[in-house]
Amino acid sequence: MMISKPTGMRYVFQPMFNREGKLIAVECLSRLDPLKHRGFSQVEQFFSTASPRLRQDILLEQIALVRRYQTWFRDNDVMVTLNIDEQTLMVLDNDFVAECVSGLHCLHFEINEFSGTLIKHSQATRAICEKYSFWLDDFGAGYAGFSALAVQPFRFIKTDKCLLWSLFEKKNGQELMSSLLRFFSANQHQVIVEGVETPAHRQWLEEMPWFALQGLLWRESSIETLMSRIPTPPLRQHAGYAFTASSQE
Repeated sequence: MMISKPTGMRYVFQPMFNREGKLIAVECLSRLDPLKHRGFSQVEQFFSTASPRLRQDILLEQIALVRRYQTWFRDNDVMVTLNIDEQTLMVLDNDFVAECVSGLHCLHFEINEFSGTLIKHSQATRAICEKYSFWLDDFGAGYAGFSALAVQPFRFIKTDKCLLWSLFEKKNGQELMSSLLRFFSANQHQVIVEGVETPAHRQWLEEMPWFALQGLLWRESSIETLMSRIPTPPLRQHAGYAFTASSQE
């Protein structure tokens, strides 16, 4: 898989746990090396000025990383997701990349609900969508919403973290969140709730029909750490789990 030159990024994996406490997926995220990316305090700031070619090379590095450790992901039945946007979509419009991803089986791509190009029902995007597995990311951020579901048959949906935080603070928020998740469940969508940062968030969601949870309540880790120990989620005290503070590695 050809990359013009190393990007100098490092990659971490943020876990997603199902109701039984099993690690079922990880999201591969980019992190800055302070020695190689001086002048950038946050990764979002870096990406706002990164060239299209650099963003594409980062995606190719991520795909290559997953490919290198595909046996571990397959043996542990763990899915991997990568984020794509308008500038990196065309990386996937390549037969060699499509063949590499097809052979992995565990790799999926997250599309933001506000991504206009990806949501449009164009001939180009239809052809790409037939080759890959896409998840709808950040549902509830206030952009495409349900209209995105009418265009693409997303099986997996990740709710926007701010949706959880906002409804958590509302008087009738728990009822609204539960109704939304019941709707998705009835329509065969698997929902990952993002933004779970406290034990209170986790308890608030307890009786709702979600597929998995993700958030800073659980620490992200390097691929080496992930392989050395599958993280144990702090779900239920009586089930042998204990709540632990999240930390960045």
